[in-house]
Amino acid sequence: MKILIGLTYYLPNISGVSQYASILAEELIARGNKVRIICAKSTNKNVVGVWGVSIGKGFIMPMYWLKSIKQVKWAEVVNCHLPSIESFWLALWAKIFKKKLIVTHHCEFMVTGTISNKIIAILSWPIHFFVYLWADMIVAYTKDYANYSSFLKIFNKKVVYILPPIKISKIKHQNLKLKNKYIIGYVGRIAWEKGLDRLIKIIPLLKKEINFEMWWVGPFDEVKGDSYYEKLKHQILKQNEYIKLIGPVKNHDLLNQYYAKFDCLVLPSTDNLETFGIVQAEAMVCGVPVIASNLPGVRVPVHMTGMGEIASITDNNDLAEKIIKVLKTKYKKNDDNLKLFDYKKTVDEYEKIFGIN
Repeated sequence: MKILIGLTYYLPNISGVSQYASILAEELIARGNKVRIICAKSTNKNVVGVWGVSIGKGFIMPMYWLKSIKQVKWAEVVNCHLPSIESFWLALWAKIFKKKLIVTHHCEFMVTGTISNKIIAILSWPIHFFVYLWADMIVAYTKDYANYSSFLKIFNKKVVYILPPIKISKIKHQNLKLKNKYIIGYVGRIAWEKGLDRLIKIIPLLKKEINFEMWWVGPFDEVKGDSYYEKLKHQILKQNEYIKLIGPVKNHDLLNQYYAKFDCLVLPSTDNLETFGIVQAEAMVCGVPVIASNLPGVRVPVHMTGMGEIASITDNNDLAEKIIKVLKTKYKKNDDNLKLFDYKKTVDEYEKIFGIN
């Protein structure tokens, strides 16, 4: 089948959405399908890149409407990954040319955070509304998150639930205990919605109880549409005894080498832009327990597996207490539930809704 996948940013930009789309595309191709990616101009040779200008987390592409016509005509199925303002054109052409339209809902812009994020949220809402309206089916990660989503509640009859694709090689856990230190891991971008300022604030609480280092793995000084690192930079440098900035891991497959060294993974997000936290499922598959924020969708992997604790999104004392508890507790992997985190099962479900026999 000919499948067109549309999203704002693709690899080498590192994000949960780009990793998701990459795993989906690669597996669909491996199964004999023809896949094209259309997105903002990328150095990746395997995509249809469109020139544009970055505005906040968004990317304005003036000629997207024209360039997308040819791609939609070629495809049998159009799969839009939202949020993405330009998905309007993909959805419009899909309806005009009678192509199946499948929308993957990763998150939605709320009127929170930075000024640019609030502006994007207000302007993008009606645009995204039409994309959901025209969709044949909408893929959401979890029902827990869908219950809080303005779009998914409106179009709940179209929604199917598919866990995100988790593709990571298991590796034997290497408990380093560097100078008897616990390694508290974080994997992801340094962005305002990730709640990393909370990790800085709880350092005095943690050091009263444990000897530790925090390893932050992921992009920090070149994050698309987010300058949050500049705001945190001074605080991070002041705490360089405790915080180690690892930077991005260009080869996603190498992430397991970091998971193998973590004693726990923390996902301290504070905003519904975080809807699941793929990294926590990856960590669990590698045997690492997790402390996740009590956000819709984000709390699901811990509930599914029992491999960690749920922490308040506002109470930093609770976050510190949960980290200490996880570090001092032995968690048993629920192998049956961890088997649900499998990219092949995710793609099996996509093939069903795409209509691939």
